[in-house]
Amino acid sequence: MNAPAQPQSPFVDLSVVIIAFNEEDQLPRCLKSLPPGVEIIVLDSMSEDRTAEIANSFGASVYQRPFTNFAEQKNAALVYGTRKWVLAIDADEELSPRLTQALPGLLNRTDATAYRLDRRLVFMGRLMRFGKTRDRPLRLFLRGAGQYKGSIHEEYVPKEGKTIFLKGFILWHYSYKNLSDYFQRFNRYTSAIAEQHARSQKTPSFAGHILRPWVEFFTRYVLRLGFLDGYPGYTYALISSLYAYTKYAKLFELRRGKR
Repeated sequence: MNAPAQPQSPFVDLSVVIIAFNEEDQLPRCLKSLPPGVEIIVLDSMSEDRTAEIANSFGASVYQRPFTNFAEQKNAALVYGTRKWVLAIDADEELSPRLTQALPGLLNRTDATAYRLDRRLVFMGRLMRFGKTRDRPLRLFLRGAGQYKGSIHEEYVPKEGKTIFLKGFILWHYSYKNLSDYFQRFNRYTSAIAEQHARSQKTPSFAGHILRPWVEFFTRYVLRLGFLDGYPGYTYALISSLYAYTKYAKLFELRRGKR
């Protein structure tokens, strides 16, 4: 007698695509949250740690490409996926059980070509609930339905079709390992944004430059109830206001240096 056929995985139509660089600390948590049966694609930006080795240990197909910018890197990673649907996540993110359980039903729906997930920030060991720490990144989409645009803050842009927001289906975001890690990224990103503005000839008003950090703090901490997240809420509002100030201060510095 022939052995009974094994049931097909409900995730057989899903490719999970991840770009990574030196993510040996974060990647295991991300990969452990993925359901069995998915195709895992990791595009490694020439990491100097065990990122590729860890990805291989989880059964991922690992490719390497020198980093250019986020949109180009993610578009390059999409090429390697072979399945009907793509879930594009970062190494510092983790699928919640509710989101994982909902995926089979989402893959069988025909009324949408893309889905925005409910992403929540984990900061200083706390799951943040307030202070503009939630967003709705577009992460689940039909393969070939669009492409990433934006060199720094990239966004997937579908060509056509309906996009649905999945409220309550949470993607946890461990964006910063600690404050030292935050400020390393802070320096890179504020410099990159200042250089981008310098090339585009964008000139923020002096009043806007001065007021923006204060508005940022007041909005996050008071209007958006960041104080309810305790000390992490205060810290996040404060460093976000400093981020708003620094990118324009660096732009001023760049332009002054060209005179």
